[in-house]
Amino acid sequence: MRRSQIVSLLLAILIGFGSLAGVLAAGWAPVLGVQLQGGVEVLLRPTAPADDEQLDRAIEIIRSRVDALGVAEPDITRQGEQVVVQLPGVKDKQRAVDLVGQTAELRFRPVLLTFNRFDETELRSALDLANAYNSAIADAADAESESETSADDEPALDGEAADDSLGDSPAALADGPESVEDPEIIEPATDASEADEPDEIEPDETLELTRSEDDLAERTVVLTDHGEIVGYVLGPAELTGEAVAEAAATFNNEWVVNVDLTDEGAVGFDEIAARYFGQQVAIVLDGVVESAPVIRATEFGGTAVISGTFDEDGARDLAVALRFGALPVEFVQDDVRTVSATLGEGTLRAGVIAGIVGLILVGLYMLAYYRLLGIVAVASLAISGSVLWSLISWLGESRGLALTLAGTTGIIVSIGVQVDSNIVYYERIKEEVRRGRAVRSAADASFKGAFMTIVWADLASLIGAGVLYQLTSGTVRGFALYLGLATLIDLAVSYFFMRPLVVFIARRLVNEEPRRLGVLPTADGDATPATVPTGGTS
Repeated sequence: MRRSQIVSLLLAILIGFGSLAGVLAAGWAPVLGVQLQGGVEVLLRPTAPADDEQLDRAIEIIRSRVDALGVAEPDITRQGEQVVVQLPGVKDKQRAVDLVGQTAELRFRPVLLTFNRFDETELRSALDLANAYNSAIADAADAESESETSADDEPALDGEAADDSLGDSPAALADGPESVEDPEIIEPATDASEADEPDEIEPDETLELTRSEDDLAERTVVLTDHGEIVGYVLGPAELTGEAVAEAAATFNNEWVVNVDLTDEGAVGFDEIAARYFGQQVAIVLDGVVESAPVIRATEFGGTAVISGTFDEDGARDLAVALRFGALPVEFVQDDVRTVSATLGEGTLRAGVIAGIVGLILVGLYMLAYYRLLGIVAVASLAISGSVLWSLISWLGESRGLALTLAGTTGIIVSIGVQVDSNIVYYERIKEEVRRGRAVRSAADASFKGAFMTIVWADLASLIGAGVLYQLTSGTVRGFALYLGLATLIDLAVSYFFMRPLVVFIARRLVNEEPRRLGVLPTADGDATPATVPTGGTS
């Protein structure tokens, strides 16, 4: 046995079991998919017919939103015109479901008034104010159309006329804009005034906030925040989510949202800042006020920081809303299913049992048919399993890659691929032995031809896995990924571990007794190799 083969065998053992020991010592384990650890499944249906391009774009945005939530291995697939979203291990299920399904356009609207949603008097005043603004806008539009005046003529929303209507506006309630040294900082205003809070009563059912069908960019609307306590009268949209290039939640003594604007968006945002300096501008998505910060500068240079009383989830949700904006298709939730952790554990247990039973049966078969070579097959599976476990755990820890039910199926199928590699080599050895070659010589000489067969067979598996991964989505990709990984590991283990171990057994343990390799006598007589002549002719 050559020194290179000894080194190869020892390195394979060291890498296989060393990587497993390292992963276990680090406390890493595979991240499990929704079928294995539980989670939530959302079925979204478009409210109107949508083409393939719109649905594909919607899936991309949903995937980006889910990735921003830190969900490991979400499964987002199309089933006809429906979109199925599976979120494994989500702790706050309602938050995730709400964020996934948001469809309206992201809009920046000036805040004309804040009020207590549960005070009927304030609510009625807010609705009257919104109606007055909408009437003024409509009258101005009609007058402009009739007189064919310049397109720059707009209804007066600022100046004395506006001040008369906005006695309770944020500008009137505030103490005045604070001077700030950094023009990139936007500080959110408080939502309540110093006045005593009125008695809270249930709002009159006839007093409704702006309905979704009336939530148009060019209209004044009455909306609330997520808590549905603070109400806002909001002017026409001044800017949309297309102005935002990037947004990220960061922690610097407090949670803030850093916003980068596009070139065109930076110009538009600076115009808004100059117009509404010292006032609130609401960020609205899906008819809900995500945030209503106060403008604290007149120029921002393409970047801004939104700060306030954010917790981590609130800052991240706002960043996701700003970054990914709206879906091109409006969806309704057809169904929301929760996969319990208990059901996931049962599925995982069934998969583990199936894998163990399969391994035991394969091991017993290999030992019964190939005797000593069966030990090599079992050892090869152990090395491959250790490397695969370590790789899956590392990918789950570093990349958030989850092991799905389809992935476990791919791993179980790969057991057959790896055993096939052993069988190809063993049958080559047995064939050479039956032809009269010595066992030691057959073990060395048979590998080259056997390995080429293994490479071509594994290449077929890799091509199939690659095609499935590229042309499909969802759970099928998980199957293809893990089948491909296991196949690559099989190639390495076959060359660096199986070959030197077989050569070692053939030289040290067989003692030229083919029965120990499972080679039985043929009908023509004994299968023991004939003596190889040392010289001359016969």
